[in-house]
Amino acid sequence: MTTPEHRTSARQCERIGFSSIVTLAVAALLDILTAESLSMTNHVPPALIHLLRAMDRYSSPCAFLSCGIATVIWLFGWRGFFAWFDVTLALSIVALVNNLAGLIVSIFDPKASAGFLLLSASLVYLENITVFVAYYWRFDHKFQDRIVAGEKVHPAVMFPQNTLPMDSMRGWRPQFMDYLFLSFNTASTFGPTLPIPLRASMQIGMMAQVGIAMAVLIMIAARAIGLIG
Repeated sequence: MTTPEHRTSARQCERIGFSSIVTLAVAALLDILTAESLSMTNHVPPALIHLLRAMDRYSSPCAFLSCGIATVIWLFGWRGFFAWFDVTLALSIVALVNNLAGLIVSIFDPKASAGFLLLSASLVYLENITVFVAYYWRFDHKFQDRIVAGEKVHPAVMFPQNTLPMDSMRGWRPQFMDYLFLSFNTASTFGPTLPIPLRASMQIGMMAQVGIAMAVLIMIAARAIGLIG
């Protein structure tokens, strides 16, 4: 029998899922902007840049289209939302990695526009945050739901609220802002702060996000040193 607490938990999960789809749509738009910025970084790009742009020409619109399909499924309450969410998330990660590769290749072009290169790096950094908000929610929410339902399992990431013995924290589950906070801090401080990753999926995600953030920072630093020299 479904209890009121379970129904409330399901509604919260649906709302956060929709918010995560919105962040992936934002990530797709950022990806398209990054592709445009990278196209202005190199006026006569090498063959590898051409290849990356060709890949980006399809991955970004496909990710945005997938966001739209997942939104329609969510609005009408149809089954298959999580399947489409996973497709959208995978496409978003591919687009993010593709843009990062384009940024790395562009940094070695002495004729690259420094202004558009900095803009591209900033867009990749923002895209990194938005994509991993959805990633963290996808791999953690199911365990948080099971904990609220009374199962003896541990979450993918341990938030401080999970450990507080206060009555007001009973039945607590992370909201969209908690995952945004986690993603922003991971990208900004190059690692977890208060939330602790407990499962391999979360540890892999954090290592990937930190790696992307550090790569962007190194690219900016390398370009700045090159300009000084």
